[in-house]
Amino acid sequence: MRGKTRSYSYSPVHRMLEIAGIAGCLLLSAALFSRSLGLARWIDSPAAWAVFILAVPGGYLLADFVSGFVHWMADRYGTVNTPVFGPNFVRPFREHHVDPKGITRHDFIETNGANCIVSVPLQTGVLLSFPAEGAGLLGLAATAHTLWLCLFVFATNQFHKWAHADTVPGFVRLLQKWRLILPPDHHQIHHTVPFDTYYCITVGWLNPVLATTRFFIVLERILRRTIGLKAGEDDAAWVSGSETRERPSPAET
Repeated sequence: MRGKTRSYSYSPVHRMLEIAGIAGCLLLSAALFSRSLGLARWIDSPAAWAVFILAVPGGYLLADFVSGFVHWMADRYGTVNTPVFGPNFVRPFREHHVDPKGITRHDFIETNGANCIVSVPLQTGVLLSFPAEGAGLLGLAATAHTLWLCLFVFATNQFHKWAHADTVPGFVRLLQKWRLILPPDHHQIHHTVPFDTYYCITVGWLNPVLATTRFFIVLERILRRTIGLKAGEDDAAWVSGSETRERPSPAET
C-alpha cells in the first residue's frame, strides 16, 4: 500500500521545525500580550495605555519595513551558493521571481513556518529582558511592539501568498482593496523587471516612501563605498526568455 504523498518538498526535520516554530511563536505571543498588558496596568498612566495601543500600528509598520529590508538583502546580495544564507534565503526569493505562483502551492505551515522560527529567539529574549513589573515604559514599549511585530511578521508570507493567489476569500479581497494588507496590483510593481523596488510585502505602506527617498539605492551606495560590498546583478537573468514590461506607476497603486 502506497504511503500518503507529502504536500511539501523539503525534509521532514525542517517541517517539524516549522511546526514547532509556529506553536512557539503563538505561545510566546500570548506571553508577550500578558506581559505588556500587565505592565500597562502596573504603570496605569495615559502614556502607558497610549504606548500599549499604538504598538499595534507601530508593529505593523515595523513588520512592513523588516519584510522589505530582508527582501532587499536576499534579492541584491549573495548567491544561491552562499553558505547557509544562499539556499535558505537567497534561493527562495530569486526563484519566486521566476515562478511567482509557486508560493500559492505552499500549505499554511510551509508558507508561514520560517518566519515563526526567526521570531521565536526575539520573543524569548524580550520576555527574559523585561520583568512583569518594574520595567517601566521602555519595557512596555519593547514587549508590546515585539508582540505585534512578530504577529505581523507571522502574517507577512500569508499576505504575500494572497497577493499572488487567483482566488481568495471575500474578506481578504476587501482587505486588499482597502489597502490593509498587501494588494496584488501594488505588489506587481516589484514583480516587474528588474525587480528593484517595492520590496515591502506585509502591507506595502512604506514602499512609496522608500522608493521616493531612494532608501535602498542610497544604502547600497553606502555599503559599496564603506565596506566594498557590491549588490549583485538583478534577477532579470533568472527569468529565461522574459520580456521587460513597463512598470506601473507608483501613483497607480
